[in-house]
Amino acid sequence: MSGRAAAVLVERANKSYGRQDKPDHKPVLTHLDMTVEKGIIYGLLGPSGCGKTTLLSCIVGRRKLDSGNIWVLGGQPGEKGSGVPGPRVGYMPQDIALVGEFTVRDAVYYFGRIYGMKMPKLAERFDFLSDLLELPSGGRFVKNLSGGQQRRVSLAAALVHEPELLILDEPTVGLDPVLRERIWEFLAELARGGTTVIITTHYIDETKQAHKIGLLRDGQLLAEDSPEGILRKFDCDTLEEAFLKLALRQHQLPRRRSTLTGSPDVIPESRIPAVESRYQSSESFNVVTSSTDVLTKKGEPKHCRTSRAKSRYKAVFIKSIQQFSRHPGGLIFSILFPIIQVVAFFAAVGHDPRDLKLAVVNDEAAFSPYGLDICKNTSLRVVTLVNEDTCDTYMLSCWFLEEMEKRQIYQIPYNTTAEAKQAVVKGRLYGALHFNTNFSEALATRVREGHVEDDVIAGSTISVWLDMTNHQISHFLKSSLHKAYESFTKRAMKACNRHENLVQIPVHFQEPIYGEMNTQMVGYMAPGIMITIIFFLPAIVTSNLMIADRLEGVWERSAVAGVKPKEMLYVHITLQTAVIFIQTLEMIALAFGGYGLPTRGSLVTSGTLLFLQGLSGMCYGFLLSIYCNSYTLAFFVATGSFYPMILLCGILWPLEAMSDGLRFIALTLPFTIPSRSLRDVMEKGYTITDPSVYNGFLVTVAWIVITLALCLLRLKYKKT
Repeated sequence: MSGRAAAVLVERANKSYGRQDKPDHKPVLTHLDMTVEKGIIYGLLGPSGCGKTTLLSCIVGRRKLDSGNIWVLGGQPGEKGSGVPGPRVGYMPQDIALVGEFTVRDAVYYFGRIYGMKMPKLAERFDFLSDLLELPSGGRFVKNLSGGQQRRVSLAAALVHEPELLILDEPTVGLDPVLRERIWEFLAELARGGTTVIITTHYIDETKQAHKIGLLRDGQLLAEDSPEGILRKFDCDTLEEAFLKLALRQHQLPRRRSTLTGSPDVIPESRIPAVESRYQSSESFNVVTSSTDVLTKKGEPKHCRTSRAKSRYKAVFIKSIQQFSRHPGGLIFSILFPIIQVVAFFAAVGHDPRDLKLAVVNDEAAFSPYGLDICKNTSLRVVTLVNEDTCDTYMLSCWFLEEMEKRQIYQIPYNTTAEAKQAVVKGRLYGALHFNTNFSEALATRVREGHVEDDVIAGSTISVWLDMTNHQISHFLKSSLHKAYESFTKRAMKACNRHENLVQIPVHFQEPIYGEMNTQMVGYMAPGIMITIIFFLPAIVTSNLMIADRLEGVWERSAVAGVKPKEMLYVHITLQTAVIFIQTLEMIALAFGGYGLPTRGSLVTSGTLLFLQGLSGMCYGFLLSIYCNSYTLAFFVATGSFYPMILLCGILWPLEAMSDGLRFIALTLPFTIPSRSLRDVMEKGYTITDPSVYNGFLVTVAWIVITLALCLLRLKYKKT
């Protein structure tokens, strides 16, 4: 091959898939030969959608060809030690691909750190590029800049480390003509110094300043030569006329000479006929050369690779810190939202209902000489002990109502049972009670004699009608009325000098082995709720941060600069681990310190399990971000998985009520067994050596390992 050595060589490239943003787009690269010599400006000219961006992605190693070869700077992209992707190439994508929370200075410094530049040199280059490109103030945020200003910052990020190969995808779109001319002068100066520049554009006038141009249409390179050579070869006055001739020839249509007298600023796509047939590029348009001209591999010492890796880690770490700290919503969500959720749970969920009201028809009090007011006067309610076998009782219904009120169940008096039940029907009250006129006398007779007539049994029975449509309230009322009855009968038997359990049901619950006799639901639900909170918060934060980086192009551009996917992953893991640790401390302090949640086991064991659950949620967030292409899909998957996990984990309903198959599925979920493990530590005082506890740890670690493995596999086998 004559002339300078090739910096980029594309041999019979064939890329068969369409653009990712347009699934139904035609193939973007077909039958392409292209050579870019070292130290020249190569202008890649073509309309939007012709494959320019896809070709550049292949050159920088972010996409692969179905067939053919690409040689860049002496090696194939992605080859070990090739430096591509990496520091030997400077890449400006078509999109801005910068972190919105970066300042102008941060954006340029981020890529400088990736390339391992020292701070004095980095500051010097930033000042130089600020003057050259007329960058905004270094302290302004990228997200607050105009489109043209953002493109200038993006160009500065590509130029900062003075690369051997500079690839610019439409860098001058929307820029001032004077600034565009200055940029081209600077690129020409770089080329004279040995830098190779590949620049894509659809501005025809710009390519006249390139040393060599390639005309690309429908994924095919129609011609490749200097601008003067193209005009001379096709006997045209303008490049636009030459492009039109090649397009007509591509579709094997009769040639017709253009009558245009001027050269427009951009290629008019409407002037190019759209036909489905494909033209195979003529050999006269291909640059065929021996690949041995470019296969000079450059090794890199191990200490240099280690130093560059440290620089990349440092750059990504600083970037993540800045991105996270300058995003108020994410910061508040990560730090304050666990507090809000825990407070909301302990304040609103799992406690016994209070201030419930029942309609009460107390005929015993109503037909007394004092009426219903008799229950308000304790001196009128007497129980007289006559002898060992006889005990005269009076107004025991008042005692029962007192026991109800101790449990915060209050009476609303009614005159008849019909009125009381009607109040329940209309939804004003939760239930109705009725005491017969001879309630105390009949109850005493029933206790004393044992065998009594049916009317005595009916007279000593309290009738209750409940609204059973509200399961939690009705269940609580039934339980509370039974407890009120137990307390009431014990009080009555003591007054009559009888054994307090004489009229209790013949089942006596002794002191519980674990827990308390009068425990509330909050104690049972708390472990599962804490685990679900610590699991899903990191999942949502992580997936959103990672998807934001990918959709904004930051991940892709960082990868071209040499940042490996696992390095991005490890930095995110490190930072999110610190956030999860803070969240765990918040939850432990609130639950056990602020709300006095009892625990018989080790707080360290409980905190460790919660912390690991947070890591599991973070890994689940990585999985969502890598396998989901948008916020919407990630949200649907997260929401769609959240509810089944909550419903099946045993918090809302016991596993024992599920079918065997469903129970097996529930046990494989990330926090079904861990919730039980945490509850056993808190309520039973179990240690890490107990199977019910370490099984929860094993399930959590298994989820971490499996999700991370799936993430790494995806990153390894799919680069884009």
